[in-house]
Amino acid sequence: MTGKTHASCGLLVGALTTQYFHTDLFSSVTVVVLSVISSLLPDICHTQSKIGQKFKLLSFFIRLIFGHRTFTHSLLFIGIIGFLLYLIDTPVYYGVAIIIGLFSHVILDMITPKGVKFLYPLPITIKMPINFKTGGLVDLSLATALTVGAVYVFFQIGVNDIIHYWRYFFAND
Repeated sequence: MTGKTHASCGLLVGALTTQYFHTDLFSSVTVVVLSVISSLLPDICHTQSKIGQKFKLLSFFIRLIFGHRTFTHSLLFIGIIGFLLYLIDTPVYYGVAIIIGLFSHVILDMITPKGVKFLYPLPITIKMPINFKTGGLVDLSLATALTVGAVYVFFQIGVNDIIHYWRYFFAND
């Protein structure tokens, strides 16, 4: 999947996390930023990715040591990040946003033909039975749908009020 699709999914993860935990404004912005960054983080192993371009040297060495879609796309990597977040006593809503953001990236990459080494260091590639080309129409459609979903979650109360008003207005005519 493209960086746009991963970021869109991270945006939806952040929106759902803020809604679930009823976070204040500052925490909500932080949750969304963390979830979007974490949804891009596994591609640090790819120097041409959005995050790989920001951290070229780190990206180069991670790719050199592990390869693409291996360690940073694995349950081991997500577990290590989760453990580190626990050690530094991260608030639950930040930890949830980061871990689900990471999982969202891995799951989206599982629906590409290349799949991921989710059980790294075991050399088993995991991919979904139905998969789609990165950058194709499905990828773009998915990014759009995820963004629309995030916008809906962010503005759900307002949208529901408008729908309620329309129902009331048209029912009384």
